[in-house]
Amino acid sequence: MTDPERLAHEAMSLRDNEAFQTALDNMRRDAVEALVRVPATDTEAIRDYQATVKVVDDLRSDIEGFIRSGSPRKAAGIA
Repeated sequence: MTDPERLAHEAMSLRDNEAFQTALDNMRRDAVEALVRVPATDTEAIRDYQATVKVVDDLRSDIEGFIRSGSPRKAAGIA
């Protein structure tokens, strides 16, 4: 298995892992809820919560990118 194929396989395992996805959902939800409650003057906390949301979103984006990069491409069809 080539490196992109291996990464795609492992990324699919993470994407399909219910416990892992639930943990990411909980992290993101908790950070967004905290952003709603945090005082607008607490810029350090705001940045921390925003960073948590960004990390979760970036991780999911990377996982999907690994899957796309390692998946076989469909041959072009005839129109």
